[in-house]
Amino acid sequence: MKRAVCRRCHYPQSVCICDLLCELVSSQRIVILQHPSEARHAKNSAKLIKLCIPESEIWLGESAEDFTELQRSIKTRGGKVAVVYPNEDSVALESLSKKQRTSIDTLILIDATWRKAYKVWQLNPWLKQYSSWHFATPPTSQYDIRKTSIAGGLSTLEALAHALTLTQEIDTSELVTTFGEMQNRVFARHTSKRIT
Repeated sequence: MKRAVCRRCHYPQSVCICDLLCELVSSQRIVILQHPSEARHAKNSAKLIKLCIPESEIWLGESAEDFTELQRSIKTRGGKVAVVYPNEDSVALESLSKKQRTSIDTLILIDATWRKAYKVWQLNPWLKQYSSWHFATPPTSQYDIRKTSIAGGLSTLEALAHALTLTQEIDTSELVTTFGEMQNRVFARHTSKRIT
């Protein structure tokens, strides 16, 4: 017998997180390129982004062909676009002037494991026409249910929260708190400590 699932948050009703959700409004278009394997993963943080920032967009795929419609949409909308993904050409977001940081209209993030995110980056040369950013001083990750050996590695949600703080100067602490509380409730047996 299948477990009853909440229609809103899509977690099992026994660990429904609807009461934990916050609502965040972004003046920037938020686009998440999600690897298909991540979409099937119960621990993916993009799912929570969509619940707390309903206007955010999740595009499923891996190759450039998977994102043809998205590419067309970005060109049609126009405006300045930045990809939050560390690479050999990315610049530290903190090093940019306030004018440069706040002029971005669309933020793109890749939601996948580090290995698969790199594959998405390589298979989508169209992303390289836009500015790409990394963090010089990333916050400490609270993604206790998934570990990475990458120094300064963040979940997609944490990377987005930090980027929004630096580009829009908005308080994203509620979003990060919701993320921690979700882990404690849904994946309690995997967390090593209470996240506050």
